Amino acid sequence: MPEKPTVLEQIVVKLRPLWLSLGGKATSDTGTTSLESVVIMNKASGVGDANSILRNLPNVQYQNDSDNNAGVDGQDMINLRPLEVSISGGKVYENNFILNGIGINNVTGSQDPFGGSLGSYENTPNINEVFGLHSQTVFVPADFLDKATVLDSNVSARYGQFQGGVVDYTLTKPQPEKVTGSLSYGFESDDTTSFVLGTKDGLNPQNNPPPEFFRYKTSAQVNVPLTDTWAILGQYSRSGGDTNKVKDYRYYSQIADEFSLNNFYRLASKHDTDLGLFTLEGSYTDYEQEWDGYFYRDTQIMARNKGFTGQLRWEKDLDTAVYEPLGLANVKIDSRAYFNKSRTENDGGENETIYRTVWARTGVSVTDPTKWFYSTDPSLLSWCRIPLPSGLTGTAQLCREGGYGNKRQGQEEAGFKSDVEGDILAGTFAAGFDYRRIDAYRQAEEYTSYSANNTLLNTPLVSSFICAPGDVACSREQYAKTKIVTPAYHNQASINALDMYAEVDQTWDWLNIRAGLHLSYEDFFGNLNLAPRLTATVSPTEDLDFVAGFNRYYNANSIYYAIRDGQPISRAYNRSHNSAGVVSNWAGTGTQRYYTFSGLDLDTPYTDEFTAAVKWTDPWLDGDLRVRYLLRQGKDQYLKSAASTSTVMALTNDGDSQYQSASVEYGKTWAVNEGHMDTIRLSGSLTWSKQRTTSNGYFDDPTDTRIWYNDASYSLGEFAMATGNMDIPVRTSLDLVTTFLDERLTVGLSGNLNFSYDGARATDTTCTPSTSAAAKCQLPAGSEGLGISHDIYEDFHFKPVATFDLNTTYKAVESEYGSLEFEMKVQNMFNETGNKISTATQPWIPGRSIWFGAKATF
Repeated sequence: MPEKPTVLEQIVVKLRPLWLSLGGKATSDTGTTSLESVVIMNKASGVGDANSILRNLPNVQYQNDSDNNAGVDGQDMINLRPLEVSISGGKVYENNFILNGIGINNVTGSQDPFGGSLGSYENTPNINEVFGLHSQTVFVPADFLDKATVLDSNVSARYGQFQGGVVDYTLTKPQPEKVTGSLSYGFESDDTTSFVLGTKDGLNPQNNPPPEFFRYKTSAQVNVPLTDTWAILGQYSRSGGDTNKVKDYRYYSQIADEFSLNNFYRLASKHDTDLGLFTLEGSYTDYEQEWDGYFYRDTQIMARNKGFTGQLRWEKDLDTAVYEPLGLANVKIDSRAYFNKSRTENDGGENETIYRTVWARTGVSVTDPTKWFYSTDPSLLSWCRIPLPSGLTGTAQLCREGGYGNKRQGQEEAGFKSDVEGDILAGTFAAGFDYRRIDAYRQAEEYTSYSANNTLLNTPLVSSFICAPGDVACSREQYAKTKIVTPAYHNQASINALDMYAEVDQTWDWLNIRAGLHLSYEDFFGNLNLAPRLTATVSPTEDLDFVAGFNRYYNANSIYYAIRDGQPISRAYNRSHNSAGVVSNWAGTGTQRYYTFSGLDLDTPYTDEFTAAVKWTDPWLDGDLRVRYLLRQGKDQYLKSAASTSTVMALTNDGDSQYQSASVEYGKTWAVNEGHMDTIRLSGSLTWSKQRTTSNGYFDDPTDTRIWYNDASYSLGEFAMATGNMDIPVRTSLDLVTTFLDERLTVGLSGNLNFSYDGARATDTTCTPSTSAAAKCQLPAGSEGLGISHDIYEDFHFKPVATFDLNTTYKAVESEYGSLEFEMKVQNMFNETGNKISTATQPWIPGRSIWFGAKATF
């Protein structure tokens, strides 16, 4: 006789499509936000920078609303390096970026103390600067992201080496089911971009046109199963930018074309065997951006970033690791051997620059043209012409040719890491370690600048000069009288580093406790750092959690000073000529000197964090609500000593910082299925934040930059503490994505609102305080700041700023063989520039931009 059927209880499945998750796997993960396919597509910029999806997350800051030099040039528009972000008050280089489980962070320093730049119209780039440094070694394209996880607080003990946040990128994995692939292309240009005149008076006195540019991106991927348990995946992304500018009149107003090119390659193999799951993969970034000297005949600097990360990963379920008295079960091991290599290089061609004089006079009071020097050298005049009469100022007009030297900075990293996790007692456990050796370097070839000339006007007067054979800086009518030599160097430093952690996550009815410890050691400073992590959660109901936590975070892998210590200072050499016109040999001035960057015997900077949060699934809409408070206090922070000079710099632990924030977040997905609408996905946040810090970077110190504000002198740190929040105190964001026509049409809207606030802003004027009663900036005798140049700031009311982005995709073709879809991304729909101001030199601020693209899949 058949048994009677059993009636089971109703099972309710909540709709949680690939969207946005306010939390992680653990109850304690209140600082974790996971972004998946739909939200990644909605947030990513057209050019495909993965970091662009982090914009407008509650504790992520990337905006500079008080920028008074916000105008852009062609170099800005073709810069395709990833967006730099600050997370939870940390500096942009204090985050831990992870790609498929392996860190891709620059430990050699992404800042330099020399303050150089490569703007379109830069006159003389700093020869000591390595241009193009970035905090990440691999530039991740958003096209290949499967998931992005951002951890800004209550971070598990398994993560270390950060004081800001953790960004964990997971790329798509090989799949053994079937052959799949895709191909995409998109572009934008100055024709699809609106530039806004952003000067204070709304004028363009120099009649500078907005920059012309063209940016594009293409990507391709193919997944090929080799067996039913083995597949390989190949991915390639290429993005580029082009711009141009008119060189100075002296160079016959030539058109200089500049470009950037970003290539990303990835090959991955995943094989499921009886011994476990093996993954072998490698990812490589090859980025270059060309700068062409506006004041130079043929000088280009190619700033390149090259980064590789590769790993062999083994994952295995340890089915025999069972011990029932302790509830030990479901144990898994995840081990990886990895190798990373990266460098930033500046290829400046030849290692010398030569200044040529095309016109000169003995003094500005010599106004008789018959007493002026005009070059008659046909080889010079073929590429360098005499400036217009309005340009004949000073005592000489020069033209430059040659190269700008070759420099390189990089690191090589080899390591092994392993994690074990599983069930134990009333919850789970996890433990692991990560050992790595990092070899870093900074090097440059010798560079010579022939920077000042004598002409036939100089005494003793001669009819022509007699040059040594092969002297490229000497001719019958002029010769270089001064050369500046920057010697070659090759600085090296190494770190052996070990990270270990252990963590348990236990739940007893309404109480959950996660307790862990992260240990780190590196042999450069020789510090052993213990970082406790503790979070407690009380859950009165299934859908309501109250969470509180204390955590400590260290960031130890930094050898910024070590590879810059001993970098040689440029040295001058002079020469002259005698009454016969014979040019003498070079004679050096002074002695060879070196930059000193000392930073030994320091403690590791750390941050203590206190958090409180409430998570709730509301019973009416079944949406996810998260309310958080975060307090971080940075201690033993790196700070350059006040006794440092421009050439002798000492790093100390005298810095500190503080960051506070409160945020409310909400996320919900509705399955509508009415009319032509299919789904609605909504997420939004409201954030208040406040921060202060004693420095903006590890090369800053209280005397480097002084600020004059309300008749008082401040250091950077003092100014931040006196004025309160120089950040944007209150901001809100909203993401709304809807699908129509059986999900063939997707329309996404992202909005961001910065509320108004009172702050202070630079006036673009300076003063040097003195004790004089007539001084513009006056200080009593003995005051700190006397005799030092100050940037003058004034009170300013920052108006509210709202920006909106529109993202749409439409599948024009969809069949069993694949699909073809078109996309349009409109950023800053209403041309908003906020409180930013530009200068007369670069008056244009980007407003609305439109990106067009298409993607085919099979």
